[in-house]
Amino acid sequence: MKMRIRIAVLQMTAALWLLLALLGCKPKPKTELAANEVIEQTYKVEPNASLRIANPRGSITIRGEDTSEVRIRAVKSASSAAQLKEITLDVTAEPGDVLIKTAFPRKKNMPFFAGAAAVDYTLSVPRSTRIARVDADDGNVSIEGIQNSNVWANVVNGQLNIRNCCGDLKVAVANGALDMIYGRCEGPYFSADVQMLNGNVRLSVARGAALRVRGETVNGKIMNNTGAMVGLQGQLLRKIDLPFGNGRRCDLTLRVTSGDITIVPAQSD
Repeated sequence: MKMRIRIAVLQMTAALWLLLALLGCKPKPKTELAANEVIEQTYKVEPNASLRIANPRGSITIRGEDTSEVRIRAVKSASSAAQLKEITLDVTAEPGDVLIKTAFPRKKNMPFFAGAAAVDYTLSVPRSTRIARVDADDGNVSIEGIQNSNVWANVVNGQLNIRNCCGDLKVAVANGALDMIYGRCEGPYFSADVQMLNGNVRLSVARGAALRVRGETVNGKIMNNTGAMVGLQGQLLRKIDLPFGNGRRCDLTLRVTSGDITIVPAQSD
């Protein structure tokens, strides 16, 4: 009787060790590796061609250069190769108009595909390109060196940088920041309209630049570091109207709902 019990115990122990061994040898699930893809395209365009680009997630950088082409470099990134394939870039290019659309697949109960999916664009364009529309939902936007042409940009969440653009300008940021640099613009008069919902605006004015700045913030303060602090009896103003330089090349209007406006001298290159 004792021998049978001992044999049963040994059999149970062996079975337990076998089960543990099988569990220990169970293959681990494969970990998805991050993936990316680089796309480069070049298109011949007219000097004053229009550019429209929409990107729900990722950065957009546009540089005006001495060129007759639009060069596009797009870097797609995702948390897996399967997700990467489902991000689509649609480019429609004609000599007078370039349209770029980015689409991310939607997942149930989520605004966009889960993970770190994004597309980062870098474009070089002729200096006189008309930036007809730039839409970015979640990412930073930088536009530089556009001369004697229009710039229209809208950012939902991110930072917008406008550098040395001389032409009619209309930009808006919902949540983030705005950094503008105005140099010495030559050519016809132009106007600029800037709207910021939540965030700070920083305006850098180059020596010799000629413009008039009208600024207003509902919940914030205005500081002018190009000279004396703007204020009255020690109180910072929420509204300003300041001329810079001799002759007026531009009227710039800054409207901020919640945030500060800071005006500083532009640093020399």
